[in-house]
This record gives sequence, C-alpha cells and structure tokens, in this order.
Amino acid sequence: MGEPIAIGRWSVRVIECGGLRLDGGAMFGSVPRVIWERCIEPDAQHRIPLATRLLLLEDSESDHVVVVDAGVGDKEDSSFRDRFAVQFPQGEDEPPLRRAIRSHGVDPDRVTDLIITHLHFDHVGGATALDESGISCPVFPSATHWIQQANWNTAIDPNPREKASYMPHNIEPLEGTRLQKIDGDGEILPGITVERVDGHTLGMQTIRVEGGGQVLRYLTDLAPTRHHLRVAWTMGYDISAITVIEEKARILEVALEEQAILILEHDPDSATARIEMKNGKISPVAE
Repeated sequence: MGEPIAIGRWSVRVIECGGLRLDGGAMFGSVPRVIWERCIEPDAQHRIPLATRLLLLEDSESDHVVVVDAGVGDKEDSSFRDRFAVQFPQGEDEPPLRRAIRSHGVDPDRVTDLIITHLHFDHVGGATALDESGISCPVFPSATHWIQQANWNTAIDPNPREKASYMPHNIEPLEGTRLQKIDGDGEILPGITVERVDGHTLGMQTIRVEGGGQVLRYLTDLAPTRHHLRVAWTMGYDISAITVIEEKARILEVALEEQAILILEHDPDSATARIEMKNGKISPVAE
C-alpha cells in the first residue's frame, strides 16, 4: 500500500481504484506509434493499460478527510466494461471508491471532501453508485464536492466532441450534495490549492498540496503518465493541444523550482515522478 507522504498538516496516500484500457493512439496524440508503443505496450485491440489512481488526504489539525477524483465506478453495463477493460479494487460489498479507501485502513464514512479534477467518466464515475432501485446516487452524500464552475457548465451541456465522456448519471446526482463550484485558482482548504487548466477540457483543475517545506502536485490529465511529462506530448483527447503544451510548460517550470512530488493518475507503473532540466528540456527523472 505504501507509506503516507507527509505534506505539512496533511498525510497523503496514493490509492489505486482499479484501472481501464484506452486506445494508445488517442492517448499519445501525434506521437507516432513506433515511439509510444515502446513506452506502454498495447494489447491486440491497440489499447494500453491505465491506472485510476486517486489521493486520500487526512488532516492532522481537523476532521477533514479529502479524496481527489473517484475513478470509473461500477454503474456501467458489461459492454462498457469490456470495451474499456475496466478493473475494480478487490471486494464486492460496497462501491469501488469506498473499497479503495477502506483498503488503506480508513473508514469511508469519514470522508468530508471530494475534489473532482473534471467530470469525464474515468474521473467522476465512482462518485456515484446505483441504489437498490437502480438510481444513481452520490457515494458521499454529506461530503463537500469541489468542481470548477466552467467544467460543470461544460458537463451539463457538452460539445459533440466530448459528449460521450460527460455522462449525465455521473454528474446530475452531485447537484444534491454540498456542491462547491469554483471560479479559477485558489486555496480551498488549508494547504490545498486548485489551479484551473483548459487544454484537456474546459475547467479542469490540477491539485497542489503544500506544507512543511514540501509540495505535491496531482496533475490529472494534464500529464496522465510519466511519458506525458514531456511538454510536447499531448493526447488526442485534448480539446486544444497547444493550450495543453502552454499550461504544462508553465506548471512544470514551477514544479521544477519547487522540487515537487508529481502524482500520475493514469500511469500503469509509476505512481509518482520528479522532473529535471535535461538538454534544455523538462524531462522525468529516470527511474
């Protein structure tokens, strides 16, 4: 399970919430297959394995227990699960997100806050689960849910390009929670800051945790794997590759100065990374 990372008042755990497979060409955009397949090997259907890796933060100075992102969830039918080769944490008695949290010895009922980086299905699907009547309901109905207003607006009325990723039964039930819609950058809890980025999808937010002289950054789909820490490597899923490059360069330059720990939400092998300046370019430190 790994030891918690101490970031000031926060004890931070990186938790695995299953995984999925997505098309390798879509994940690597304009990077030629002959190059990207050396990084992550595809299966016979050209899909690459991806983690759904979340954060669990416990505050030593209050009762706050914070989760960042929620994974795919288990509401979808078998054809969806087969298409994306969805995997879940072990167990069956409760929703996957609760099982993932409990596997780290934390009672899911203690969760006070859920920060959602964006409302694509592989980041928010696990925030809801089907009840006995087959109705989608929040997994943490009493928790505060943090999302960018711009991303909420995009998800409620998605463009044709992204409509398949913004699924109403993942989103609409959250309206009944303590929903905090954020407008841009800012500190939302002591030491926890969100930073809006728009290149992957409008209103996505990365997460920065600071304290005790350390910084941790959860990059979400700005850099889903260690290979995407190369500034020019973007995804076909991004709505604006140029914007992603500009945002990534800006954030990674600051992260380099901070010597930040970077959390990789989707990398199949590496949960964390650090970066260095090599030959005039920001690159992941060799493992």
